[in-house]
Amino acid sequence: MKISHGRLPAAGMRREFERQMMRHFFSVFLLWYLSKHESHGYGLIKTLKEEEGFGVITASQLYPALKEMTRQGLISQKKVLHGKRARKVYRITGTGREELARVRRRMQEKPLKRQFLKEMVG
Repeated sequence: MKISHGRLPAAGMRREFERQMMRHFFSVFLLWYLSKHESHGYGLIKTLKEEEGFGVITASQLYPALKEMTRQGLISQKKVLHGKRARKVYRITGTGREELARVRRRMQEKPLKRQFLKEMVG
């Protein structure tokens, strides 16, 4: 990233930074949410649509994240019949709970990190 004369990076670079930051935040959020509620993909999209601040979450954003988290062993899925359709219901695994606890500890371990979280999320 090239910054010259104290100017902000180009708009495209700023969007890329924001996209990467939100992708990581979104993964941690999904892990946290699934630690509280089992859910199928459409249910997650519906819940996030009702929640302010996430913007429009599409299936093309959600399902790759769920697939990657499943591959990493952070969440598991099971097929559940819903009427005539089978839905994949996602839940956090023991490994996912350990990872979520590790992230929580790391974000709270130093005063500067705690201050950052307090100012960024309230």
